[in-house]
Amino acid sequence: MDDRLLFLMSKAQYVLKNYLKKEFKSGGIELSAAQIGILFALKNKNGQSMNELGRIISIDNAAITRHVDALEREGSVKRLPDRNDRRKNLVIITRKGLAEAEKSAVIARRVNEMIKEGFSEDEINVFKAVFNSFLKKFI
Repeated sequence: MDDRLLFLMSKAQYVLKNYLKKEFKSGGIELSAAQIGILFALKNKNGQSMNELGRIISIDNAAITRHVDALEREGSVKRLPDRNDRRKNLVIITRKGLAEAEKSAVIARRVNEMIKEGFSEDEINVFKAVFNSFLKKFI
């Protein structure tokens, strides 16, 4: 069994990212994983700043700007001035964005269940503990 953890995690991420991209596309979703993450974050708490969104999905300011620009062009989000701070805008999800988030969530849940297939509940809990520990160490 290969014990190169960094290699295995990198390879798993690459394979999963490409699989998800294909599944989203076959489900009629043309958005990137980051754009879908933004919609999920806004569905959970609408009206967030660009900084908040970047922090939630772990991407830098330039990348969050590009993704929000693209989402705004295609009608899934809009920017509104923050009433409490005129220097910044809040990103708001639109009806179209909510619909895209719902379609994406169905696919994400299905793939999540596929990942769990063949593993016991205890094994899944260990998997989650390892990844949560990894995130705490490196973020």
